[in-house]
Amino acid sequence: MTDFSKTLIRCHAIGKIMTSCRGKSNMDKYLDCVVELERKQQQYNGAKNKDTKQALGWAEKIRELEALLPALDAVKHEDALSDTCKTYLIQSYVLSKYGRVMEVKTKQMIKGIISEDDSIELFSVIDRKPYLKNTERISNDFISGTPDLFDGDDIHRCNEIIDIKSSYDIFTFLSNVQKLSDVEDDATIAYYWQLQGYMALTGAKIGTLAYCLVNTPESIIEGEKYALLKRLDVATEEHPDFKRELSKLLANRYFDDISMEERLLTYSVERNDDDIQKIYSKVVKCREFLSEFEQSHLKFSKTYRKKLISFAA
Repeated sequence: MTDFSKTLIRCHAIGKIMTSCRGKSNMDKYLDCVVELERKQQQYNGAKNKDTKQALGWAEKIRELEALLPALDAVKHEDALSDTCKTYLIQSYVLSKYGRVMEVKTKQMIKGIISEDDSIELFSVIDRKPYLKNTERISNDFISGTPDLFDGDDIHRCNEIIDIKSSYDIFTFLSNVQKLSDVEDDATIAYYWQLQGYMALTGAKIGTLAYCLVNTPESIIEGEKYALLKRLDVATEEHPDFKRELSKLLANRYFDDISMEERLLTYSVERNDDDIQKIYSKVVKCREFLSEFEQSHLKFSKTYRKKLISFAA
């Protein structure tokens, strides 16, 4: 059996474990049970004849609700793990137990990696501070992460942490204006939790998300040019159709004609110690889920042939 009691959740995934379940919360279910119990008791108490079929039905329902209420009361303040959280935890389980990582690479992700230095330079110029990429992974008893940048002499005692995002093109870059304006946007909420995680690790009081619009690396553009040539099914790059479409492509890959100030969007949040404690509580529940999941996994693995169960039609 694997020991998940010290499993750490990475900051970029905190938003996933903090998502709420669809449907009613544990508190909602508890309150519904209380209201329904009170309603059934009023109906039963108002019945003149307690021996009627209807009154007996109310009495049976009261017993069921009274039996259910203690269990709901015990977990009413707890947040159940969402499907999004469980999906991430299964990936974490595979990594912890088997050392495998799910491979997901898009051209947007590749640009983000290759262009990170250019984005840091853009942020440094506008902020008028010489930031250097942080490569130190830090952790505590619950979470771990590698903040991109920090303001201060020491990452463990800094004033602000900054997370850099390199947008793929101007359209995805500007779509962030609307997202950051919507406090209920899923991406904005996810980044809020990620920043809280970084602040918990570093002691920073401010967490900043910086969207940067920088030129697309030549290696990506060369791949796109090759794909364009194949898609148009033309013989050479001198074909008029290719030149026309290439001109459109390049216009959406180079942005030096736009002022640097207009190619940076920042979003900052303050440290919230109450929310940080919520993260830690959820990590404990995640560890419990991983242990229970392993038990289920091994249970099904040991019995390769199951007895068929017949259900009455």
